Amino acid sequence: MKEIVRRELRSEGYVTLEEPPFPPSRRIRWSAYRPDLLGFRRVDATEEIALVECETHPNMRRFRAKNYSSVWFQPTVLSLGAVRKILAVPRGKLRAVDRRVMGEWEVWVLGPGRVDERLDGRPASAGTTE
Repeated sequence: MKEIVRRELRSEGYVTLEEPPFPPSRRIRWSAYRPDLLGFRRVDATEEIALVECETHPNMRRFRAKNYSSVWFQPTVLSLGAVRKILAVPRGKLRAVDRRVMGEWEVWVLGPGRVDERLDGRPASAGTTE
């Protein structure tokens, strides 16, 4: 699953790291959390990080217990910042994903070797600087 998502993020211009044991920059911080994949890209005047969680067997209690809310990102001076949160699940497992999670995260449904569907129920302002 991680390879499918990594390939997709790279096609969107992200540089990716798999399960970084610590934040790769002083401008990104978290505590008691490690994303499955971390992506970074700069588009025009916006710096964006992508936090990716790959859940083969989605369990919302376990997912909510992850400390992803501890993530802090400071873009460089004169840049806008954005945090993109992506939950990847295999086809057939979408019904295990809580609708409240879909309001905060993009949900990618993965098929064999590709992203089959992208669901983004977040409000238009979601993903801006936190």
